[in-house]
Amino acid sequence: IPPGEKPVVVYVARELQVLRSLNPIINRKDRVETILDSGSQIVCMALREALKLGLTWDPDIRLRMESANQQVNESVGLARNVPFTFAEGFTIYLQVHIFEQPAYTVLLGRPFDTLTESTIQNLQDGSAIITIRDPNTGRRTALPTIERGKMPKGGVAGEGEQKF
Repeated sequence: IPPGEKPVVVYVARELQVLRSLNPIINRKDRVETILDSGSQIVCMALREALKLGLTWDPDIRLRMESANQQVNESVGLARNVPFTFAEGFTIYLQVHIFEQPAYTVLLGRPFDTLTESTIQNLQDGSAIITIRDPNTGRRTALPTIERGKMPKGGVAGEGEQKF
């Protein structure tokens, strides 16, 4: 910096940002960490979680999915019209592809984004707020997202869990 000149403040991006998630009640049973991934063409769930939630699926509808690491996995089937409750009286129904051992529990892909007309406000501290619309009622709600892996423990009414 030349003498007498003030230094310029320059803001730069962090090296990485953790993925963001929501914790809806799925199939009216339990809260589950769901990762927001607008880069995915589908909504998908781990088989162990589908069994725990009592989901049923059509084993004749299977698809092959290629992961970012180019590994290809075939789904075990498609669970139709699975209820996801994000807030009191705010339930949407998603088509969920079930996979045996994915690297996540539930992934909310583009079908979630388009159905809910979601918008995400990303903040500089790494947090984010998602606004979604219930296509059946037109009602909108804004939800804080959670860092992946930081979902409060304790099931539907666990202590310290976010209340709606």
